[in-house]
Amino acid sequence: MGGTAQLLKNCHSLLSTAERLHVKVPWGYVRGIQVGPKDAPPILMVHGWLDNCYSFVPLLTKLPKNRRYIALDLPGHGHSSHKPKTAYTHTIDYIVDLEHVRRGLKLEQFSLIGHSLGGMLSGIYTATYPDKVERFVAVDGLLPFHQPDSQVVDNLRKAADIIVDDTFNHKIYDNLDVLSEKITNTVFYKGIGLELAQFMLERSIQTLPEGRQFTYDKRLRYPALLRMTKDVLFPLIKSWKTPILYIIAEDGFKQFHHPSYEEGIGFLEKFSKIEKVTLPGPHHHHMTHTDEVSSAIVDFLELKESKSEPAKPSFDFKGL
Repeated sequence: MGGTAQLLKNCHSLLSTAERLHVKVPWGYVRGIQVGPKDAPPILMVHGWLDNCYSFVPLLTKLPKNRRYIALDLPGHGHSSHKPKTAYTHTIDYIVDLEHVRRGLKLEQFSLIGHSLGGMLSGIYTATYPDKVERFVAVDGLLPFHQPDSQVVDNLRKAADIIVDDTFNHKIYDNLDVLSEKITNTVFYKGIGLELAQFMLERSIQTLPEGRQFTYDKRLRYPALLRMTKDVLFPLIKSWKTPILYIIAEDGFKQFHHPSYEEGIGFLEKFSKIEKVTLPGPHHHHMTHTDEVSSAIVDFLELKESKSEPAKPSFDFKGL
């Protein structure tokens, strides 16, 4: 057995020993999984848009066991509670959510690993609470897309109309194979493979008499009422003091050549001292290229398990 089959076997083995996490928050619970000794230095793991904490399980199988890994389901994702019906989602809102979790878990300091949206919001959190984050790894997602000033009003009106119209509803798929195949043909999930997609999606779907259906909060599909402008985003970038590693997927975000992304990266290279490395794989390369991604994380977060040397016998020199 090798390749994806062995990786999935290791994933299920890890889940069999993982602790289920429930953090009380004002609107319900933020849930996830926890792996490793509870008294070890904590590492908080934040997934991407429409994903869940299982997206980190393949990576967790390759990371050293000498840390406390806490992988979350963001609100409205996976098994976490949805926000109240009157609430709407924006990247900035997740900063409050993460702080609720930090206080609920009584974490004084911790490291962060964020993928995609998780990397973007973790970067903002790091700028907001630099005294709490020791080190931060962003996996193919660090800078939120920003909008030009000239588009603010137009985008606000479009987003308000979409939210009020509220026409999106989750489709029902005949079975998991059909649902997974559709997802893996989309831009963000391309290259992940059917088996890994199914593994992650199991935490985000429900079984109905008619078939399988996503359970994530449908409002996550709606645009934000207010998006960042560079006058808001760029000062956050300049304020970073925490050591940051940005792991870029060769076939991930950068292939889209989004003007906002390109401008943000240019500003990043000019004004922020962060480490960057480009590794092979698609946007979810932390699931598909676990050896390469885990190696970069281990080096940056200094996770290597020290092997104690055997004690040398004492030698009392008496002279000749």
